[in-house]
Amino acid sequence: MMADNHALAPLVERLGARAQLSADDQRALLALPYQERLVGPGGYVVEEGELIMGWHVQLSGVTHRHRISADGLRHIVGMHGPGDFLNLPITPPATSEDFVQALTRVRVAIVQTEAILALSQERLSILRAICDEIAADISIYRAWISNVGRREARARIAYLLCELVMRSHPGGGADGCSITLPMSQVDIADATGITTVHVNRTLRAMQMQGLIRRHRRNIHIPDWRALTRIAEFRPLPWTSRKVDDRVMP
Repeated sequence: MMADNHALAPLVERLGARAQLSADDQRALLALPYQERLVGPGGYVVEEGELIMGWHVQLSGVTHRHRISADGLRHIVGMHGPGDFLNLPITPPATSEDFVQALTRVRVAIVQTEAILALSQERLSILRAICDEIAADISIYRAWISNVGRREARARIAYLLCELVMRSHPGGGADGCSITLPMSQVDIADATGITTVHVNRTLRAMQMQGLIRRHRRNIHIPDWRALTRIAEFRPLPWTSRKVDDRVMP
């Protein structure tokens, strides 16, 4: 079975969901040289203007990506979970245009650029998986733009909850699924472009409508299809393909 305790296992799982990876492909990915970082809640994984020297792969926890406008306001423009590349589609070394901040305790692997580029040139399936990951990231960013551009508050928050569910349950959401919300209401406001007061009011309305049940930061979703319908949420194929025989440790 696959070496699930290997630090880079989340990367293998993510790329294996994008393209068919052989056991040799998986072993090659696990053999990539890397350095590991631990970042506590509120800490920065990457800061705007920082020169990034390697491919940052999130191994655990939840982060968000944000920018600061000229008037000092924070705009959250994306969420990240295990297996995500944090600097796509830019190839390091490059200067970061965003802040990536930890919402929970986070582990990040910094993979040598030359090593992962060489591997993608040697193995077409890995190159295809990385290209598909870039395409998925771009699609998610478009969805975020649409979400804050034209939808009313309930739909914006519903969309955010749907994405968090998909990151917590890679097999997909289902009736009765639950998540522990890693974001405060201030974070939700900055991610959806509405005020904190409106976030609180909308969450209470969604609870009264039976769309969610809340206990502190625990969110229970009784009817997954109803939530996705309101959010106009079309899940990307997070696990569209299954990897071949698992890598032996």
